[in-house]
Amino acid sequence: MRKLLPVILMPLFLSGCVGMSTTDGDSTKQWISIVSSKTDLDGSHADVCYKLDLRFDPPSAEDRINTDRACITRCCWYSEHKNIQLNFNDTFVEELLEYGVARKYMPDQVNINVNYSSFLNTIHAKAEQKGILSSDGTLTLDFNEVSAPEEYLDLDFGTAVPKVYEDDQNIYQGKYLFSKEEREQQELKRQIAAQQAENQAQAADMLYEKANAEEVKAAKTTVADYRDMDAQERQALLEKKLSYERKQAIILLKRFYAKDIDAYIMAIDKAKRAKGQVLMSNDRDWTTVKTGTPIYKVSCKVNGKLGTSASNMKSFPISCGTYEVNLDEKTVIPVDTAAISIVNGEYMD
Repeated sequence: MRKLLPVILMPLFLSGCVGMSTTDGDSTKQWISIVSSKTDLDGSHADVCYKLDLRFDPPSAEDRINTDRACITRCCWYSEHKNIQLNFNDTFVEELLEYGVARKYMPDQVNINVNYSSFLNTIHAKAEQKGILSSDGTLTLDFNEVSAPEEYLDLDFGTAVPKVYEDDQNIYQGKYLFSKEEREQQELKRQIAAQQAENQAQAADMLYEKANAEEVKAAKTTVADYRDMDAQERQALLEKKLSYERKQAIILLKRFYAKDIDAYIMAIDKAKRAKGQVLMSNDRDWTTVKTGTPIYKVSCKVNGKLGTSASNMKSFPISCGTYEVNLDEKTVIPVDTAAISIVNGEYMD
């Protein structure tokens, strides 16, 4: 009788086609891992999909990057993503314009190079910048908290003295008595003068818009418009926008309180003349500091000179106050003692 030999069933291996997913593969770094792979017809690994397990110090830096594109929240195929660029300041200008404060990270960009060995089926990655990425996957960045655009741009805007057309002097100045007919003529002249002043102001606005066309255009730019610009274009546009805002802040301040400031300076001049001194007060500086969007603190200073004659004039600076100007609300508020006194007319003349 024949003896039956045991039959051993051998597993049947099929050659995989491209597109089969596996979780095979290893990593030389704990912060990069292979999620899946594609095999070719011979069963060899043709491509792998990997993810980066990165942490950020400070954590807010992660908000500046697209984590899908950075292969953090989704896996990336090695054949398509052999180099990962993390750009931390792409939205810096937009945040600065919108909120008046933003963080500028250093370095501006971190490059991570990825290498995969199909023979060993292992993946390796490292940052180009040395010492920035720790072995546990913590990426450490320095940053500056920028609370005023001039700190970022490093520009000296100095002072701006835009031309402002003042109203004509009151035609009723002086102690004169007029008949009814004369009063009517004077009223007609006053109305004509008022209309001329209005036309002159409109003409001044038109001239300003024309002379500062690029700044005016920049001022109307929205945050969305910045997204299609490179860093150099954004910076140039921001400079023009800030220059326009500063000039507008000074113009608005003058429209509110130019006459009060003039009256204050005239009162000082009168007091000095009573003592036999001469005050020269034509030179004024208007200094602006951005404190919000779009809010400015505007300080007025008279570079005065005082003496008994032209030969012995000495520097005599006069503060004419600091004011908060809100360009959106069209408001001007005195914020220091000098400004409050000037606006209320509460000073010694």
